[in-house]
Amino acid sequence: MPAANPGRAVDAHAHVFSASAGPVPGARYRPAYAAPLDDWRALWPTAGITHGVLTQVSFLGTDNSELLRAIARDPARLRGVARVEPGIDDAALAALEAGGVGAARLNLSGAADFSAYGTPPWRALLDRIQARGWHVEVFTDAGRLPGIAAALATTTIPLVFDHFGNPGRDDASIERSFEAAAGLAARRSVAVKLSAPYRLGGADPARLARRWLEIAGPGGLLWGSDWPWTRHEAGRDYAELRALLDAWLPAPVVPAVLWDNAARVYRFD
Repeated sequence: MPAANPGRAVDAHAHVFSASAGPVPGARYRPAYAAPLDDWRALWPTAGITHGVLTQVSFLGTDNSELLRAIARDPARLRGVARVEPGIDDAALAALEAGGVGAARLNLSGAADFSAYGTPPWRALLDRIQARGWHVEVFTDAGRLPGIAAALATTTIPLVFDHFGNPGRDDASIERSFEAAAGLAARRSVAVKLSAPYRLGGADPARLARRWLEIAGPGGLLWGSDWPWTRHEAGRDYAELRALLDAWLPAPVVPAVLWDNAARVYRFD
C-alpha cells in the first residue's frame, strides 16, 4: 500500500500544555513542567514527521484553549482532539471545528463504569458529533475496552482507540478486548493508535499491532508518539519510538499508517 504523499508523516498523538494551566478539580496528576509546541515540533525531523495531532490532556478537562492556541500557530499541519461534555452547544462545537478539532476524546481512566455513555444526554452529543463527521477517541484502563464497547454498541459513531486499545495484561483480557473491538468494527469505522507501548503493562506491542491489523485492516492503523510521555518520561527517544513501527508491521503497511490513514481521519489536505 504505497503512500499517496511520499515524504509526509503524521504523529497522531501528542500533548502540549503550559506550566501554569490547570489542573481541574479531581485531576489524577499534573506534570510539574511545560510541554511547549516548539519542543515537540523540534523532534519531528528526527523521525520524518511533518504533521501532528494534539490530544487534550486529562488534567485540563474541557478547557481546550491551550490546544486551540497551539493549532492556530500552524493550522495546515496541526489538528486536535478535544474534551467536551453533553452540555456543549452547537456554536461551541463549530468553534472547535473551525479551530482544527475533528474529534472528541473520552478519557475513561479511573471511571467506575461506562453506563453514562448510553444515556440520552451522551447519545445526543454523540449524534451531534457524528453529524459533523467527527469521531470519538477512547482511552480506557487496561482490559476495559469491552465495557465501553457495550455502552456504545447501539451507536455507529466512528471510534479511534488510544494506545493499542490498552487491551489488558493477560491473554484472557486481551482476547476479550479484541472480540469486543471486532464487534464494534462490524457496525462502524474502528481505528487504533499504535502508541505508548510502555503503557501496556508488559503486553507485546508487536502481537497487539498484528491483531489490530486483522480487525481494523491496514486503513485503521495510526501512529502516535504520546509526547511528552507523561509519567513515563525517563529514557524515551522520539526517533526510536517511531522506528518501532517498522518492527510491528509489514513494511508495505507502514507508509499508509504514517500518512494516508491519518490524513484521511484528521482531514489533512
